[in-house]
Amino acid sequence: MKNIVKKTTLAITVVFTAAVLLAPAPRFRKPLSTVVEASDGSLLGARIAEDGQWRFPAGDSVPEKFKKALLTSEDRFFYYHPGINPVSIIKAFILNIRAGQIVSGGSTITMQVARMAGGNIERTYPAKLREMLSALRLELFRSKKKILTMYVANAPFGGNTIGLEAASWRYTGKAPENLTWAEAASLAILPNSPGLIFPGRNHDRFRAKRDALLKKLHKLEILDSLTLSLALDEPLPGKPMPLPSSAPHITDHFFLTREGEMIRTTIDPRIQEQVNEILERHQKKLAENFINNLACLVLSVESGKVLAYAGNSTGNGDDEYERDVDMIKAKRSTGSILKPFLYAGMQHSGDILPNTLIPDIPTRFPGFTPENFDHTYSGAVPASAALAQSLNIPAVKMLRQYTPLRFLELLRQTGFFSLDKEAGHYGLSLILGGGETTLWELTGAYASLARVLNHYNNEKKYFSGDYHAPVLVDDQKEDPVKTEDPYPPLSASSIWLTFGALLKVNRPSNEAGWQYFSSSGSLAWKTGTSFGFRDAWAVGTTPEYVVGVWAGNADGEGRPGLTGISAAAPVLFDLVNILEPAGWFAEPLEDMTTVKVCKTSGYRAGPFCSDTEEIHACTAGLKSVICPYHQIVHLNSTMTRQVSADCASPSEIRNEAWFVLPPAMEYFYRLKHPEYQAVPPMAEGCAPDRGIPVMEFIYPSDGAKIFIPRDQTGNFTRIIPEVAHRNPSKKLFWHLDENFSATTRHIHQTELIADPGDHTITAVDEDGYTIKCRFTISGETR
Repeated sequence: MKNIVKKTTLAITVVFTAAVLLAPAPRFRKPLSTVVEASDGSLLGARIAEDGQWRFPAGDSVPEKFKKALLTSEDRFFYYHPGINPVSIIKAFILNIRAGQIVSGGSTITMQVARMAGGNIERTYPAKLREMLSALRLELFRSKKKILTMYVANAPFGGNTIGLEAASWRYTGKAPENLTWAEAASLAILPNSPGLIFPGRNHDRFRAKRDALLKKLHKLEILDSLTLSLALDEPLPGKPMPLPSSAPHITDHFFLTREGEMIRTTIDPRIQEQVNEILERHQKKLAENFINNLACLVLSVESGKVLAYAGNSTGNGDDEYERDVDMIKAKRSTGSILKPFLYAGMQHSGDILPNTLIPDIPTRFPGFTPENFDHTYSGAVPASAALAQSLNIPAVKMLRQYTPLRFLELLRQTGFFSLDKEAGHYGLSLILGGGETTLWELTGAYASLARVLNHYNNEKKYFSGDYHAPVLVDDQKEDPVKTEDPYPPLSASSIWLTFGALLKVNRPSNEAGWQYFSSSGSLAWKTGTSFGFRDAWAVGTTPEYVVGVWAGNADGEGRPGLTGISAAAPVLFDLVNILEPAGWFAEPLEDMTTVKVCKTSGYRAGPFCSDTEEIHACTAGLKSVICPYHQIVHLNSTMTRQVSADCASPSEIRNEAWFVLPPAMEYFYRLKHPEYQAVPPMAEGCAPDRGIPVMEFIYPSDGAKIFIPRDQTGNFTRIIPEVAHRNPSKKLFWHLDENFSATTRHIHQTELIADPGDHTITAVDEDGYTIKCRFTISGETR
């Protein structure tokens, strides 16, 4: 008899064990919502799952308040039973017998997980048995913590809301860990009957159940009397509220690239909220000029982490203005925002020194005529001033010297990967908006420059990893290994000099608004405006933060007044003011050298420079060109005329060092520099000094190729050559291909008509000084 009992017991055990092991393992394969969080775990935004449910990905833990409320309501012995509670099942069976129908299932939380995984099938005894077996299997292979997490993530909370995370945000507008006791109790009772008790309706029944649970928590000494009293006075959750949407363009991005995931970003929620408020305030002002889109990016210099990301001003959600377009990632014309990289590159290579004079005169190229914003010319300006004033012509002159090929390579090394065409495609227009970039690349590149400078000042080394794109999701578990870079794209000294020039950013007085920003403090900042007033840029950097701003219209419509200084810069400074104040970059003296320069020209001092000073510059500056503008002139004893050995005795000749600019530069330079002393004219009877040219062509340049279109009558239009003469009152006689054409005085311009082909213009002044210019005209022939 004993053997029979043993065998029977063993058989039952084997069958039961097999039934448990063969029971379906609870698995949840339903589509999930895409959830985007800030760095502190707060919700930035979410997108609904593809089945129309708000079902957030499961978290790692369950908040303590909700866990206690849930277990008290649903399964007080959760941590003690093996997945099924025999006492609860017996009680439920008796209730069902008395009622004549199934009114209670006696389910534990583990059994409910099994039922939810099976699709909440019909409540029958066979179904209940399968549920119990699945629950036992689940307890064998999963921890209590995991089982509770599965329940909390997949329990129904009414309507299309699944899981605590979604329910907490939709019903209370806060994260689950921030729930009050009353809110936790309200949500804990929903999964038991989500269709009957729903926030916003069945108010009395809902309150009765919540209050009963709160009192039960008090009875179990989980709540004290004061906490209970306060909790009972709290209102019930209302109808579902909209989910937070403080960074909708980031949310859209991850919905397309990482659908169904919960993504923790680097966004600082406090800064993000302030940025949104500032952008909306400025957007209202810009809208008065029909400027409808505004974007901003705030980065941490050290890590490159994105602290705020406003892809577009949201306004009133009006789709008419394409505010759903992420303008941070949109390619737009750069305007002049890349000029600091050219200045830094030329410092790094030794092509110029910080204050080297750069020509600022009328300049024309085939199909391209750069002009300064205020349509004036200075003749010559220090390179740092040209950058601070964002002068276009000096920038083009600098790029012509540096070459577009070298500049394009530098831009790509520093993070501008949108510039994916050959250098010939962009040409010299690259420095004035001939290429496109994104606010993402631009802000990231400026942050990289600041990072390189900071790291060099701290460690006296360069690292290849310092140039990188902004970081929106920090997936790195450990700090990356630093690899020293022996050939950095830019030196710390070149970056420091560039930032120093950007501290002094000013604008011409007729570009309204610059006075307001002239005392901008310790912020290296730059603006840019694209051709046709379609894009306005502003970017500013401190040792800790970089802020980038774009303003314009997503459809590319230009607007008068849509400039970097008037549309983007005011936003930039309001954004900078919300960040913690920072000091200024230390001067990288170990990466610099002392260079003796000419005070007047900014070039390395030559033998004829009398007024010199020593400055800190990049080491490569030691090989820069010596001053070409100081030279020895031979004067009479009164220093009022130039003379030569063939018209004056050696005892009467005074050799003086003189600052002499080329004629075109001198003409415009004198207008803004009354202290400039032009070289005295030649004495009568003396042959001119051929070492000092009297005049030069402003247009065309020698060897130019000019396309001449036809006018409405079918005739070729005219070209207008121009010459600068040191003495404009001198008469000039113009010849085209040896044929006399015109005479000019004071203003040396004339109209010429020439057929397609090679030509030579000759200009002769009344003293016989002659210059020639060869050019080629192209055009359709008939």
